[in-house]
Amino acid sequence: MVSFASRAAEASAAATDFEVFRSALRAGLDVEQCSAVTSANASASHSETWMLFANRLEQGTDLYTAVYDLRRAGYSFVFDDFAELLLLARSHNWPGLESLLASRARFYRAWARDLLAAASRIRAATSVGWLAAAAPWVLVVLLLARPENRSIFAEAQGLAFLSIGVLLTVLALLVSARIARPKEISRAEASKPNDVTLHLAGRLEHLGFLLDAGLPLRLAVERALISGDWSYPSEVEPFVELISSGSSLQEAAWAARDDSNKNRVNELFTKLAISDQLGMVDSTEFYDLGQALREQWLVQQAAAALAIETKLLLPQVILSLPLTVLFALYPSVSMLSSSLL
Repeated sequence: MVSFASRAAEASAAATDFEVFRSALRAGLDVEQCSAVTSANASASHSETWMLFANRLEQGTDLYTAVYDLRRAGYSFVFDDFAELLLLARSHNWPGLESLLASRARFYRAWARDLLAAASRIRAATSVGWLAAAAPWVLVVLLLARPENRSIFAEAQGLAFLSIGVLLTVLALLVSARIARPKEISRAEASKPNDVTLHLAGRLEHLGFLLDAGLPLRLAVERALISGDWSYPSEVEPFVELISSGSSLQEAAWAARDDSNKNRVNELFTKLAISDQLGMVDSTEFYDLGQALREQWLVQQAAAALAIETKLLLPQVILSLPLTVLFALYPSVSMLSSSLL
């Protein structure tokens, strides 16, 4: 079962693997040799994926086919992003790949750190939930210490009452376990609203990468933000439609900015419009904006983890605590009903 701790381990493993690949690249090795080195030193969680990729390249498979197999085997946004970086570097600016891998490694380490912190807090909340779930049954043990209560609970009605209690306790624990699981991070081609920011950040870094490779601004925008298999934010749709219809970059950016209410997206459109208007492009602005969006996504993920801590207590409050009261009252109610009859 996926947990915050296991996901933190995967994020940390991705950071380590990216650093290994980057070190091999920095040593002057080609992509096939870098993949072989990474495969030999890969973390356990990703070793099979890296081995498959390295074997494909060693067998003479072209990079595009090998990358397709890598994405299919990895089946996560981590390897989707890595595949995009490899193809961009192969087509436009191979030396620039090193800096992007370094930034990715830093991002995954920051994400792993936040996930570990969330895992610690959720583990504490889960322990409280287990104590709350055990409370009714501790009370039952204490009640059974008295002979008159044992006879009451030994009756058919009492056994049925205990059975219902068992079902409610199991239900509370199952619901808590379900709540404690982190949400899956969607892939770029079918991104969920919570993950659009992350995928947009990657596209902006691709834009900076292409600009560093010497592509004109409009062509870089078309390749980084418009082409490719990804679900762009709704605020970007008017911009994409205007660019596709032949509008100038400046006109499309200003028009889309008027329709957007997201600060970071508005900042993107402003940078694009001004860069197109002045004819001066600074790729670091788009790198920085991409990093800001990643930090924003990390904050959103941390807030979602905090919300989970609160939700974890709801099954115990709704099911376990009332069950404690019912167990405490049941012997008295049973004896009272017997005396009235």
